[in-house]
Amino acid sequence: MIRSMTGYGSAEIERSGQRLTAEIRSVNHRFCEVSIRGPKVAMLFEDKIRQLIVDRFSRGKFNLTITWSGAGESGEVLKLNEGVAERYVELMATLKKRFGLAGEVDVATVAQLPDLFTWEHAVISDDESWTLVKGIVEKCCASMTLMKDREGAALATDFETRLRMVRVELDKVSVRAPLRPQEAKERMVARIKPLLDDVEMDPIRIAQEVALLADRLDCTEECVRLAAHLDQFKHLIEGKELAGRKLNFLLQEMNREANTIGSKANDVEIGHSVINMKEEIERIREQVQNVE
Repeated sequence: MIRSMTGYGSAEIERSGQRLTAEIRSVNHRFCEVSIRGPKVAMLFEDKIRQLIVDRFSRGKFNLTITWSGAGESGEVLKLNEGVAERYVELMATLKKRFGLAGEVDVATVAQLPDLFTWEHAVISDDESWTLVKGIVEKCCASMTLMKDREGAALATDFETRLRMVRVELDKVSVRAPLRPQEAKERMVARIKPLLDDVEMDPIRIAQEVALLADRLDCTEECVRLAAHLDQFKHLIEGKELAGRKLNFLLQEMNREANTIGSKANDVEIGHSVINMKEEIERIREQVQNVE
């Protein structure tokens, strides 16, 4: 299964005038690294939050930010002191009437007056707090997973296109490679014959040299292995397993086989196909670095 390591997710939960919001971002990383920011009431569960993320994702660098609106650092709830607010408004109306002052009392003016808002300790247990925090983190991770899966599907489509291009070039090599020993034999005979004048060439010796050439030029084994790697790569991106590390290893092997084919064949046409294959393999390798 292909899932991108790059992603973003957000979520929001409301309860009794309190609002929890969370945002999570992830980028490429060899391992699973989690950074968390939030109020003290949420950071009490830092280890549990980190474990929630590690259980869901195998690799990536994650940054989670939790905001608890309507609550203080320790879980206090901000309340309006209605009695004080009512008295302020009454006194302002009296002041305006008694001295004939112009203007209206507005929210901005009243909100700046002292003792209008007070922090009250929230009647919420640790279990209730954890339930809220766990819920917001799980929703946030689920949101990010959807984005990761969408990007993963796009990567899989791109991989399949490039795998087909590699396969086309490999088929060209497979057709061309068996012709190389005979061509090498003809070239060798054409070079040696003028040097021998009228001396007849030893057919046994020629056969031995051709056999050595055929062995050096034979890249059938490498072609078979590369084809197997292509099949395995396609199987991994279509399977259910998160296969980022395996895909990276397979690409190393694919590149090694392509290099060996190019060096053994010693042929211009095969060389062109090898260059095209290596170009596509490198493009896949760059994208695989973003696969979880």
